[in-house]
Amino acid sequence: MFPGEDRWYFSREEIENNSPSRGDGIDLKEETRLRKSYCSFLKDLGLRFKLHQETVATAMVFCHRFFLRQSHAKNDKWTIAMVCMFISAKVESTRLDLKTLIVTSNEILHKKVIAAEQRQEVYEQYKELLLSGEKLVLSTLNFDVNVDLPYKPLIKAMQKYILDEATQAQFPSVACKFVQDSFWTTLCLQYQPRHIAAAAFFLAAKHIKMDVQSNGESWCKEFDIMPHQLNDIRGQMGELYHKNKPIPTSKGSIGETSNSGDVVQQPVPTDKGPSSEIEGGSSSVADGSVQDNPRPEGVEKDTPDRESGDTQEDSCVRDPAAETSDD
Repeated sequence: MFPGEDRWYFSREEIENNSPSRGDGIDLKEETRLRKSYCSFLKDLGLRFKLHQETVATAMVFCHRFFLRQSHAKNDKWTIAMVCMFISAKVESTRLDLKTLIVTSNEILHKKVIAAEQRQEVYEQYKELLLSGEKLVLSTLNFDVNVDLPYKPLIKAMQKYILDEATQAQFPSVACKFVQDSFWTTLCLQYQPRHIAAAAFFLAAKHIKMDVQSNGESWCKEFDIMPHQLNDIRGQMGELYHKNKPIPTSKGSIGETSNSGDVVQQPVPTDKGPSSEIEGGSSSVADGSVQDNPRPEGVEKDTPDRESGDTQEDSCVRDPAAETSDD
């Protein structure tokens, strides 16, 4: 659908105005809320499984790419996020057991521990749905699971420019945190990884009060970035921080599959709390579709709070000292 090297890169206006969700009545504000919601969920999954940040970031990129081509109105975000994490773990050679992923995801969304005797039943409830979702995500991505991340160009620049001990003690964790935060936006659909790395580098330098003015030109050359690109990325990152509010609740089924193959979500009311809920329905394949079945006995319907607090790791997932330069 989008051939060529730049098939996953678009202008912000194209992303916001041409989103498939817009045609289904989901405005930009709501889509932004949904994006933050599944990013928060993926972050929590990464923490539970103690995954490298690359795996979490790759899953977020898969989600953003999926919803670039598919509508939120027809696809349940929790299902898609779980599938994207499942695929990302394979890509990053950190395989996740599907049963453990399903059970853990339910525990995160319900904010409750699933008893050992109920885990097989929960797994059977959602297994076919996740496997169907995997096929949909891969076909939507045209089976393109190659994702370049900003960490390598960032680490390379740190090895070159961050030399004194005092700066080395602060800079990597701050810069990597800015990179991690960027994945909560659509910047990965707008800019090459080196450009996002550049913005994280500049933001970190400013944060720890380095001399940006004297070094800015050489840093821009290092990342091959133009000043207007840098300013745009920094501006969008600023929007993320200035407009960071609690994620409203989403209540609804984890998803079901329509006859067209889309993983669709039930109508979802919202309320004010930063919480989420999975409402019932296992999946079983019949006539090419996935139907909701009743909730297993003992898996209660509830509305727990799931805070989207800032608990991500603050350091790069790879030790900069252990990385080698490409030079």
